[in-house]
Amino acid sequence: MNEKIRTYFESIREAAENDAKKVSRGTLEAYWAYEFNCNNDCSEFACNELPWTTDISDFVKAMREAGLETIAVTETSTALLENLHKLANQGCTIDGLCKVTRSNIWGNVEEIPAIRIRMN
Repeated sequence: MNEKIRTYFESIREAAENDAKKVSRGTLEAYWAYEFNCNNDCSEFACNELPWTTDISDFVKAMREAGLETIAVTETSTALLENLHKLANQGCTIDGLCKVTRSNIWGNVEEIPAIRIRMN
């Protein structure tokens, strides 16, 4: 993760700490994905959970503003197919299948199947 991405998400954290009402739910979901990546040493920017479909627009906007070109969706919820369509409606495309390595709760490295999404 480069410095631009870190700086962007840290500015969201600061904004939310100052006045959480100024930060949209989709933007907060993007920030929580950033935190997940920092805490789990992910091999690429992974999204273990996507936001509610009503928050996808702000989520995608935040990811683009952060400078992310791709995200790796590791979510396995029943809403995954609907979320992929919502991402497509925002101009994102499926780049292909991939695997993400990350630390699990015991500190062991594990490989997780994912779908790489290009933010376009």
